Amino acid sequence: MSEPEVIEMINSHANAAMNSFTIYLTLTFAFLTTIYVVGAKLSATQSVVVTILYQAWAISFGLVSVTHLRAFDSIAREYPEFMRSQLFTLPWSYFSLAIITFGLIVSLIYAISNRKEASLAVNAKIGDG
Repeated sequence: MSEPEVIEMINSHANAAMNSFTIYLTLTFAFLTTIYVVGAKLSATQSVVVTILYQAWAISFGLVSVTHLRAFDSIAREYPEFMRSQLFTLPWSYFSLAIITFGLIVSLIYAISNRKEASLAVNAKIGDG
């Protein structure tokens, strides 16, 4: 490949990865906000459905991001002479995978903990009443 083709491919994969990662982040913060604001009012079934839907969509967009970053990493390794910065040679796909996995785990833990708090609050009201 020529230098312009390599630059175009890197730019294409970087843009696609960032778009997918942005959707992943949007889904994550929407989920956390939903759980924080209305989590206590959701039934157990509603909580499970919302959590499963979030996890499925977040994983899919996260994996799309990782796939594009792997292609980016591969191009950067194959054509090192066109890389203008050492930042291009970092293992971005592993970094992204770590962030996505951490976010999914923390979100799930937060949802479970919020559900337990809601359950304790309901039990306290029943005991007081």
